[in-house]
Amino acid sequence: MANETGFEFLERAAEARGKILRAEADRAGASVGVLALTFDVGRMVIAPTDAGLVVQPLESREQLPEGLGSLDEEDPWWRLLGQPITAAWPGGVEEGVGAQGLGSLMILKLRFREENENPRVVRFEATGNAIRISLDDV
Repeated sequence: MANETGFEFLERAAEARGKILRAEADRAGASVGVLALTFDVGRMVIAPTDAGLVVQPLESREQLPEGLGSLDEEDPWWRLLGQPITAAWPGGVEEGVGAQGLGSLMILKLRFREENENPRVVRFEATGNAIRISLDDV
């Protein structure tokens, strides 16, 4: 993978307007250790490291880490299921424009639905050995 954060997978999913189908994590709540997201265009795992967040695309469901539980009824996921991802960008960058030169990914933002369709922006923040997940105001 050219970019050690795997960010290009998110860019491709946004370009394809991939719909989110499932969210799973090692524990429920606003802070998780490992997060798996399944889109109709593929699946990925987001995990924290000392250098920030790492996005790892997966070929099959069998590659998911063991011990994950569904977050489909947790906030913000129940609001997002079935919605298309329309942009992905590193935190601190106001426009959803590529991640060239991205060294580490401490904050990641994903926008679901187009800007004129009541979008939802999910913020992922690396906090040591966990990922803090929140819904940003748009």
